[in-house]
Amino acid sequence: MRAELFLIPGPVSEERLADKTLVAIDVLRASTTICQALQAGARAVIPVEQPGEAAEMRAKIGVEDTILGGERKGLKIENFDLGNSPLEYTEAIVKDKFVVLTTTNGTRIYSKAASSNLKITGGLVNISRVTQKVKEAAKDLIIICAGEEGDFSIEDTLCGGMLLHKLIIENNIEMELNDAASLALLLYRANSRSLKQTIARGEHGRLLADLGFGRDVELATETDSIPVLPILKDRRIILEEI
Repeated sequence: MRAELFLIPGPVSEERLADKTLVAIDVLRASTTICQALQAGARAVIPVEQPGEAAEMRAKIGVEDTILGGERKGLKIENFDLGNSPLEYTEAIVKDKFVVLTTTNGTRIYSKAASSNLKITGGLVNISRVTQKVKEAAKDLIIICAGEEGDFSIEDTLCGGMLLHKLIIENNIEMELNDAASLALLLYRANSRSLKQTIARGEHGRLLADLGFGRDVELATETDSIPVLPILKDRRIILEEI
């Protein structure tokens, strides 16, 4: 299996994703929030790039059936129902609703995903489910890290490295890696015993703590704490049942 990892979404073309498995990673916080919303009973999460698109989508689906969620610079968008804290996405709020989500980094990845064979949302909270699905798909793998406004983010790269480590070591899959994937694997192996601390000390971890979202960072770094498998189908992220 060939695996290519991209530290940020920018360089990835749709053609490069053709007939491959895509894993989209935004540990802090879109991937974690998507997993939490679906586990809490949301019918689907619909990722969009801009707040205006979210409002248009809500108008199409119906106000009573939708929740608008999203952030810019880490903070809830004005007039939205929720921000991007996974702790906000409780069963009481999102069960049986469509969550229309727009974030600074993570939701942008999905606009590139049309030509990929399988489109998975991955984070530390569901890493083992993602690993198993990638193995079952048996297709070449593209891992796209959301990054932070066009820059490298340590948490997404660590998560990508953990996925590769689990495929290679725990599942005995022979992998051909691009250089960024090799870097992510080395980064994970060097920090595997201190993931929480490393991510909390990273730029994004510190920013969220300063904004009062330290608990989000703790939740997002709890490995396999939300063991669901979010799959993008027809522009909607839905839960694949075990």
